[in-house]
Amino acid sequence: MSRWTEDEMLELAARGVGKVDRDGLRGATLVSMEEIAAMAGALAALGLPAIHPGAYTPPNKIRYTEGERA
Repeated sequence: MSRWTEDEMLELAARGVGKVDRDGLRGATLVSMEEIAAMAGALAALGLPAIHPGAYTPPNKIRYTEGERA
């Protein structure tokens, strides 16, 4: 069972981004843990790979090119 549907994840992520966009640094303190998790999930779904602490930065930070889905 998945945590959210894709639409739910994107809505939560967008709400978190909206807080930061509207209120700047103050907005970042208002973002919930659910919204942060959804933002991370959305970035991963869009192809941004995780770089774990201490790992090297890969040369290609996006896993696929425009028009191609991983």
